[in-house]
Amino acid sequence: MRNELLNWFAREKLLLTDVLTSGDDPEHDEIKITVKPPLVALSRADSDFRECPDPVDFGYPPDCLDYMTLDDMHAFVLSWYEKAVEAGLVKCFVCNKILDMGDEKPWDAVFVSNPMYCWLLVHFDCKRYLNRDLRGRHPFEVSSARPEYFDFFLD
Repeated sequence: MRNELLNWFAREKLLLTDVLTSGDDPEHDEIKITVKPPLVALSRADSDFRECPDPVDFGYPPDCLDYMTLDDMHAFVLSWYEKAVEAGLVKCFVCNKILDMGDEKPWDAVFVSNPMYCWLLVHFDCKRYLNRDLRGRHPFEVSSARPEYFDFFLD
């Protein structure tokens, strides 16, 4: 992930921080600080978490993060998700059924802020069970891969 995107997440207060110390040897004590930016989930499977896509990789101007708001990022991630759904890559986070665009998108994009920062997709009817399926997940135990690239154009 580019430093500019990490800095943008920090500016928006969307970085989680984990601090570990090794208390075995006080003389050689070290502190390890880990930061975790928001993720996107293609399903609830551990292998389906991705780094947040970077708008610059999808045709946005290099300085777009200087003036981008959180609502702008939500719109960008939704556009990325629509392409992922069209490609058949996304499942409902709750029922794990493959999502499609359908006539009236029967799903919604959700930005979760607890216990981790993460965008995910869920059927409208499944939303009420979302907290149950998020319970027990620790953001620093979730690994992520690079996001898929989709060719889409800015309007």
